[in-house]
Amino acid sequence: LSLTTPALKRSERIVNEEDPKDRALIEAAIATGQKAGSDIYDSDAEDIEGEVKNVMKAELFRNVKWSDPCYNKDDDDFEETQFTQFVPGRWERQPDGTLRDQKHKLVVRLVDRSGNRRIFLNPPPRDWKNQEALTALNKRVVQQIRRNTLTRFRSVVIPYAHTERKWILENLDKNAKPKKGWTRFVSDFNEVFAGEVLDECSSEPRPKRSHSSLTKEVERFSKQWYSKGLIPI
Repeated sequence: LSLTTPALKRSERIVNEEDPKDRALIEAAIATGQKAGSDIYDSDAEDIEGEVKNVMKAELFRNVKWSDPCYNKDDDDFEETQFTQFVPGRWERQPDGTLRDQKHKLVVRLVDRSGNRRIFLNPPPRDWKNQEALTALNKRVVQQIRRNTLTRFRSVVIPYAHTERKWILENLDKNAKPKKGWTRFVSDFNEVFAGEVLDECSSEPRPKRSHSSLTKEVERFSKQWYSKGLIPI
């Protein structure tokens, strides 16, 4: 099993249902049988009563009845999942220009470190465009892979945005030191940006920054930029 590094950037994998070209691609995908059906779960059926168990932010997910094939570990066609992280929307653009129904990605199949086949059924979000639900879903799948296989993930370092760096500059003194001290600096920064979506970036919420991350950012660009009253580019 692996976490596939997409050939397309995250923003390029997002399908815009309002765009006529993308809408035509969706219609073509449905016409050629690419839309996942009741062989995974019946999207039109009533949810099972109660919230999904053992799931963070359970209120964001549907509690569905999975079809029998989803539990089959002995199928000759058992194939390990090549996982790419979920993006907003039901459909995901592929490198060849076609679309993939992300409903397929909810079923994660892997062979664990002992050689046993494992299947994880991850609940579908109530709203496929809800970034909070997709972020929780991505973390859940990565955790399943990390706990059961030898696959390891490097944390993706999200660079600071122009707006964030502008805030940093405004809150540093002439010596490129936080005006109110590092503890307050880190706290105030996260209060302004953590979890927010910036127009200049993708729809992914901005991460909460650690003390270490912010000090490295300031130290890295202090000499040539921040200490001169300039915003790094």
